[in-house]
Amino acid sequence: VEGMDVAISAFRQALTLEAPPLARVESVQVEPLEIAQRTGFVIEQSTDVAGRRQPVSPDAALCSACEAELLDPANRRYRYPFITCTDCGPRFTVIEALPYDRERTSMRRFTQCPECAREYRAPSNRRFHSETNSCSTCGPRLWYEGPYAPAGSHTSDAAIAAAAALLRRGGVLALRGLGGFHLAVDATSDVAVQQLRARKRRYAKPFAVMVRTLSEAADIANVSAAVATLLTSPARPVVVLHRQVANGLSDGIAPGLDSVGILLPSTPLHHLLLGALRRPLVMTSGNLSDEP
Repeated sequence: VEGMDVAISAFRQALTLEAPPLARVESVQVEPLEIAQRTGFVIEQSTDVAGRRQPVSPDAALCSACEAELLDPANRRYRYPFITCTDCGPRFTVIEALPYDRERTSMRRFTQCPECAREYRAPSNRRFHSETNSCSTCGPRLWYEGPYAPAGSHTSDAAIAAAAALLRRGGVLALRGLGGFHLAVDATSDVAVQQLRARKRRYAKPFAVMVRTLSEAADIANVSAAVATLLTSPARPVVVLHRQVANGLSDGIAPGLDSVGILLPSTPLHHLLLGALRRPLVMTSGNLSDEP
């Protein structure tokens, strides 16, 4: 960076004070160089320095800006199940090699359309150098296999509707999420919860329940301001809370306990599925209990 001393000092402060939500600045090193009369802003090609530790960015849950676009009929990414930006979305899940650039991720197979490419190259856009940037024109597609599969139509909405129909009838859904598969069932159905316990061989250990909004979480458990902050953080953790007496959940969710593990959606696909079903979902890892 070149400029007057006061401007460079302000830039140095801004590197940490105005860092993006997901950024973690470990250190800032300053080295004086000769003036080269440079102008503009450039992101150069990443370099792989042998022996240098390369931190791998974690996956991050859907941000509020992308959620607003996901639910906005006027937005070109309306109901696109893989909406993302520099503030959210998969990182660890898609990285195949470091440093983290699109050509070293599974997204390299998807060439950005002209509109996505413009966003990717514009420094003022929140998708500037978002390596997972895509839309329904150029990005990954959603599909569904199993009972209630749509005939002749394989759109995202048709796949979500079929998955919701399966869950409504007490079925078990294997759902691709960040980092692996979830198994999901209707959290209000005793039959569905017991079927999931039998299949996972998880006979008593509590299940976590995913709901779409903080308001829905408050219908099930006691949600304080501190809990709300935890639930909506980019990590989207499971938070164990004291259950409301009348919460509508199956008794098989957490047998013998007065608490329940709650989490909010981590991906746009979770949002769309919960929106179609309008019921809380058991969301658990797709493995036999106590196995990898």
